[in-house]
Amino acid sequence: MGQIIFDSYPFLLTLFALFPILLFAIVKNKIKLKKLNLPPSPSKLPLIGNLHQIGNLPHKSLHDLSLKHGPFMFVNLGTTQYLVISSADALEEITKNHDITISNRPTNTSLNPLMGNGQDLVYHPYGDHWKELRRISAIHLMSKNVVNRFQTLRDEEISSMLENIHLSSLKGEQIDMSDMFNTVVSNVLHRSYTGSYKKEENKGLESATRIFLNWDVKFKKLLGSFCVEDLFPSLALIDRFTGFKPLLKSTYLELDGIMETLINEREKESFVDILIHQRDNDRLDYDVKAIMQGIFVAAVESVALELEWLLADLIKHPEVMRKAQEEVQRVVGTKSKISNDEIEKMHYLKCVIKETMRLHPAGTVPRETSSKWIKVGGYDIPPKTKLLVNLFAVQRDPKKWENPVDFIPERFIDKNIEFMGSKGYAPFGFGLRNCPGMAYGNALLEEIIANLLYRFDWKMPDGSKPEELNMEEVCQFVVAKKYPLRLVPVQRFTSKA
Repeated sequence: MGQIIFDSYPFLLTLFALFPILLFAIVKNKIKLKKLNLPPSPSKLPLIGNLHQIGNLPHKSLHDLSLKHGPFMFVNLGTTQYLVISSADALEEITKNHDITISNRPTNTSLNPLMGNGQDLVYHPYGDHWKELRRISAIHLMSKNVVNRFQTLRDEEISSMLENIHLSSLKGEQIDMSDMFNTVVSNVLHRSYTGSYKKEENKGLESATRIFLNWDVKFKKLLGSFCVEDLFPSLALIDRFTGFKPLLKSTYLELDGIMETLINEREKESFVDILIHQRDNDRLDYDVKAIMQGIFVAAVESVALELEWLLADLIKHPEVMRKAQEEVQRVVGTKSKISNDEIEKMHYLKCVIKETMRLHPAGTVPRETSSKWIKVGGYDIPPKTKLLVNLFAVQRDPKKWENPVDFIPERFIDKNIEFMGSKGYAPFGFGLRNCPGMAYGNALLEEIIANLLYRFDWKMPDGSKPEELNMEEVCQFVVAKKYPLRLVPVQRFTSKA
């Protein structure tokens, strides 16, 4: 009879044979987990984890939690666990000892179409393929030589912006600086992408920029929506019923169309032409449009964002504004145009820019560990752990910065601190995956702000005082000013821009 059972049910026989092995593996795994030293974590609720402790400004909520639980902290956002890095020393350690291990970006439903399914430069998985893309971008797209090559078109766009400001100053009109900064940066990127070196030949530029900026409004609204899959992967189907997935698809189809237009408009030696040439000649398998849209969106958001915070900080601190303007005036004199050599001599202005980037980083930096265990801060970190580097906390670390919440550009005068993610300062990211567009973005930012301070004084509208300027934040794709910066320009010279 027993022989019949075993002959009829070979699966049961196998199961009985494997049961002791399975039981041993489970017990061994539990014993191993007990021996592990995992990072501390705030108490969490079933299903939602720590979501109830995260407010509308996640960077501030995570900072508050880290003050209690430490610079290495596990936080559960829904059913997804993150390791949150919240101090300068913690960032330094994990970058120094595990840079390659943390060089991947985690998947994100809301941003996945922007990533081109991992084929863009920003989110591409770390490896030989990514290294080749980075090499191409470093040589052909983001180097100092490229910055210099596009100098003329940047000068033209900045001159056009200054002329518009001049006209507003004559009328005493206030200007939406947020819209102005987004427009000029988008124009520069558009022309860099297509190679339209002569502004008069690019008659559709204004329309193209407005199309992109209208899309950008939808994009930020989309990222401000609730995505179930990002927090509860097993409930991803809900996003279809709420309409989030269809909206996601239609929004990115619009961006795809914008990038297609840029490809069709390209001229020789433009960003886009170089990308296509390298792909075809070297027979590399990468998504040109994914790389284009990743760089374009990131550049417009980050440079325009920092320009607005920068001018807001200067308005809020008139004595800093005065010192910066005096330096610009002293270096430039009465010339009609500011040169790059002169900007290089504006040391105090560079300190102002660095201090603004310290206080107003774009947001948290997402990473993901590789498929092996690592040890940081004395804690054991499991494979494929998602990381959030909270630059808001890192760049206000009191162990690295005296009076960390105060706006003090002078703190950078005698410190050799650059934009490379060290000493508690990482505005352009850190390690192998730092921002590839750092040189281009910083050059554009310096040129714009130097001209604005040289040409104009700036007043609050309706007689408001500088101390009344609202500096509240809103968190969408980046951490931006909640209310657009509106100012009244006052011409400093009788000549036009």
